[in-house]
Amino acid sequence: MPPRGPRAERAIQLRQAILKAVLEIVHREGWHSLTIRKIADQIQYSPPMIYEHFESKEAIYAELSADGYQLLYRYMITGAAGLADPERRLRALLRSLRLFAWENPGHYQAMFGLATAGARDTRTDDVHSGACRGLLGDALFQCMNAGLLRQVPPLEAAAALMASAHGVIALRLSGQIADQRTADQLYETVTDGLIAGWKR
Repeated sequence: MPPRGPRAERAIQLRQAILKAVLEIVHREGWHSLTIRKIADQIQYSPPMIYEHFESKEAIYAELSADGYQLLYRYMITGAAGLADPERRLRALLRSLRLFAWENPGHYQAMFGLATAGARDTRTDDVHSGACRGLLGDALFQCMNAGLLRQVPPLEAAAALMASAHGVIALRLSGQIADQRTADQLYETVTDGLIAGWKR
């Protein structure tokens, strides 16, 4: 890949500054208060400059979503590194998903459409989320191969785990579960219940 020139580097840095500003505003005030004007004020640029890099708020959500899935993948890879036992690896992947959500709520909300209704680019998200589901699916497949779980379609089982995990995380991030300890306990109950069901 040829080296990028100063102009290209500045454009990349500005895009990153915009995304960082979005996450800071959302953390402070919530998604409902996000506007292009507030983003511009945060980084001390004019609104037209923001539009030169993102055509709309929806484009910003899509970028945060894609970045979020790549970050989640790294969390999962790191969290399960060095674990040879299939069930321990599966549980580590699920813990990594939860940790990612607590530490990166802005990204998580953008990834799963919690930022604003209809903001997700499902075509892009399917590509990125597939890698994360694939890690869970592979861990489930290894558990079945080792005789730890009965035979179920691994990718469908991975989708069921992610859906259950997401339900608890979404309730916590929306404030419907008041504290993180309760959310953690419910998360373990829900995901453990699914895994236990596949052992029968």
